[in-house]
Amino acid sequence: MSSFERLMINRMDTFADNHRNLYEMCESKFNNMDTRFSTLDEQIEEVQRQILELQFEREDSPSF
Repeated sequence: MSSFERLMINRMDTFADNHRNLYEMCESKFNNMDTRFSTLDEQIEEVQRQILELQFEREDSPSF
């Protein structure tokens, strides 16, 4: 194998490694964002449920 071929193979290996690292970093970031959005969605649903409960309690309580 010539030195040029070795150089090109090394460059391609480096490119592939960089591409793989970037892919894994992006995948990790998107998974983290997805988890955070899911948690936020659950918290919003809980707050909405509590607001509805408070509204029903207010409607059911006798007014003076």
